[in-house]
Amino acid sequence: MTVLRAESVSKNFDAKSVLKDISLELNPGEWLGILGESGSGKSTLLRILGRFVDSDAGYVYFQESLVPSVKGELIPGHNSIKLIHQEFELFPNQTVEENISYSLRFYEPEYRINKVEELLTITGLSAIRNQKAKLLSGGEKQRTAIAKSLAEQPDVLLLDEPFAHLDNRNRRILAEAIEKLRQEQQMACIFVTHESADALAWSDRIAVLRDGEIIQIGTPQEVYNKPSSSYVAELTGDINWLNSDTQKSFIRPEKIKRTKNLEKSKWSGIVEAIRFHGNHWEIRCVNDNNALVFYRNRKDVEIGEQLYLTYSEKDVMSV
Repeated sequence: MTVLRAESVSKNFDAKSVLKDISLELNPGEWLGILGESGSGKSTLLRILGRFVDSDAGYVYFQESLVPSVKGELIPGHNSIKLIHQEFELFPNQTVEENISYSLRFYEPEYRINKVEELLTITGLSAIRNQKAKLLSGGEKQRTAIAKSLAEQPDVLLLDEPFAHLDNRNRRILAEAIEKLRQEQQMACIFVTHESADALAWSDRIAVLRDGEIIQIGTPQEVYNKPSSSYVAELTGDINWLNSDTQKSFIRPEKIKRTKNLEKSKWSGIVEAIRFHGNHWEIRCVNDNNALVFYRNRKDVEIGEQLYLTYSEKDVMSV
């Protein structure tokens, strides 16, 4: 049984189509990433799934029961589905602990105290439990909003760009908190992002959204290694287009190797640029026909140097 399912969902705003015939399903304990550029319809889809906006066509089912329309109820949202907006919706003058505890106000005091402690630990907020929400960083607000939502024990968590606007340190802290959620809470989650690295790292499956349409769904490995189109290929990582008379073929930069054996080389060019990316060097080579980018784990080439490159045919992909 799926925990959440969208069936032929469409949505228009001001006569403009934002979502077109979207169908997807979320399994218990699964993390589904919705990957797409700004304006692709990601946030609108999330709001429809969370029952904050009605679709113009199609249906949303929670555990095979039809989710009622927003217009048909007094209060938007769904008790078993929690959407965490980018605005976080915290009480600014209350502390981290008070914000979390508020969601448990109808429970027995002993349970409330123990649950708050558990959530503070899971989300790494214990050290700032007495800090007012208005004084928190973006990452701290994000984690507080997650803890606040988890206090209500939802079956599905919806995250709108969870890593947006965070520096590397807060991204890492939030990532650790999310990993604990996956391991300890076994909660189903849909999150939307425009960052392919986040979708690849945190998803069990990825749905690629373009102009309101899902153009590919699959595991991160399937989407990255077998993209359905050139758009998906370029959205999920760097690629090199290869000359071909019959089809569009490409190869990822990490699959290209340097060789000194001219007989084994498949491409040669002059080093035009070298860029340091922390865990690797990006090398750009050019010749009269085109350019290739490849990665090295050390800087052992110089600008202006001629290189001979090779790759395995099994790593060449076509769309």
